[in-house]
Amino acid sequence: MPLRSHPLRSRIVSEMHLRRMPPLHANSQMAQVVRLVDPETRAAEAAFVAAIPWLAPGAAPAEDRHVSGRSPAGAEFLWERHSEASTMTLILPDRGPDPFAAQPGDEEVLRWLVEAPGEVVRAIRIGVVADEARAETVATETDFSEADLVSCRIGRARIWSDFRVHADGFGRLLVSGGGMHPADLGRLVQRLQELGNYRNLALLGLPIAQAEVANLAGLEAELGRISQQLAAGEAGQRLLDELCAVSARTAAVADRTAFRMSATAAYAQIVHDRLAGLDCAAIDGFQALHDFVERRLLPATRTCASFTARMESLALRIERATALLRTGVEIAMQAQNAEVLRSMERTGARQLRLQRLVEGLSVVAVSYYALGVVGYAMKGLAHGLRFEPDLAQALAVAPVLALVWLYLRRRVHRIEADETSGPRAKA
Repeated sequence: MPLRSHPLRSRIVSEMHLRRMPPLHANSQMAQVVRLVDPETRAAEAAFVAAIPWLAPGAAPAEDRHVSGRSPAGAEFLWERHSEASTMTLILPDRGPDPFAAQPGDEEVLRWLVEAPGEVVRAIRIGVVADEARAETVATETDFSEADLVSCRIGRARIWSDFRVHADGFGRLLVSGGGMHPADLGRLVQRLQELGNYRNLALLGLPIAQAEVANLAGLEAELGRISQQLAAGEAGQRLLDELCAVSARTAAVADRTAFRMSATAAYAQIVHDRLAGLDCAAIDGFQALHDFVERRLLPATRTCASFTARMESLALRIERATALLRTGVEIAMQAQNAEVLRSMERTGARQLRLQRLVEGLSVVAVSYYALGVVGYAMKGLAHGLRFEPDLAQALAVAPVLALVWLYLRRRVHRIEADETSGPRAKA
């Protein structure tokens, strides 16, 4: 009965088997190049790797993350794609007593490492010899810088390097196996390589932080000036516009640096983990590997961490200042709105008084015309009933005024009642 596997199960399992380093034997050389490859260059890189004539059958660099192969002369090739970088590794066996000495055919196989697309962040040649005595002879013949020479023991093995770029563009690392099993030696060199690769990737953040720190200081100064104006009681649209401009520039700096700063922190943590796992033993007269790495990496990563913390603090201060300024602007607008409402209230009161006055005048006007009609009627009836029409018209003044006033008041009340009940009925 077949198992129903998760869609990512095969990828998870294969992830645990990636980055396998082949066994390393004495008198061999390993050359490795680490490149940053942007998304636009990935297709060209895949085509370049696929063109290597001695890759394993069925290798598909565009899909796979790990490709290997062996040349007819026995050189072993490995290519691996990481999130933002790629590594190309070439292992050259049977180099003789000096693993760094050039041999026929080196140029043909090394060109695949040199000509690949991408920007190199680290390139190194590692020479592997059998014993420490032979390694010391090779170390004296290699153009290591004595002032910068690092040497320490890692278990039974010992390493030498000055961590400088030599004339061919590669660094040099010399390893004496000390009788280690080739598989164990391969894993040791792999950890050393990961340490160096992640160290260089972590240090990529330092120049960016140093270049942007002046912009950050300028933004902090502008925010300080705006904050002082706010403390002095100033507010308004001008300050809000200036604060929005500072916020936009801060966001631009954060966009340019966020990925590299976070990557630096992640890579630096891996370096520290690798250093702890190697457990290097110091040798008198030489710098130890952990001292050399931490002496520069630690200040660099702390500089990047400080830059990140300043960015976060600046963004938080801008957010608080913006909230404070907006509150002030809203309070000022509310005060203006309250003044407008009071002005509208005074206007409404004046209109109401004018309306009352107009109503009074309307009563008089309507009563005047009504009394005129009554007067005409009285004059017509006076001949038959024999009474004085002017006296009757005078006696009708008060009743007519009262009736007109009552009628108009009822009409006004009905209109007001309709206006009040209308919105309620709609709701």
